[in-house]
Amino acid sequence: MDILRVLNSPNIDIRRKTLEIAMELVSPRNINEVVLVLKKEVVKTQSKDVDKTESLEYRQMLIKSIHSCAVKYPSIADSVA
Repeated sequence: MDILRVLNSPNIDIRRKTLEIAMELVSPRNINEVVLVLKKEVVKTQSKDVDKTESLEYRQMLIKSIHSCAVKYPSIADSVA
């Protein structure tokens, strides 16, 4: 999903809205790709020390998004762990 490229934006509000839109657009056809991108973003937040509070908030949003994907599509739940 090309919309997930917007997650590279430094603005937390843009990231939040992008995640909301992406969660609405997730389908069985693209769930694996979406989860993979979200997991990569979580890894990126571990290595960045720019702004701890903003990074933690973004990380929580990513984890919640991954969790909602796993709940919505249980077939990918084992790859999330």
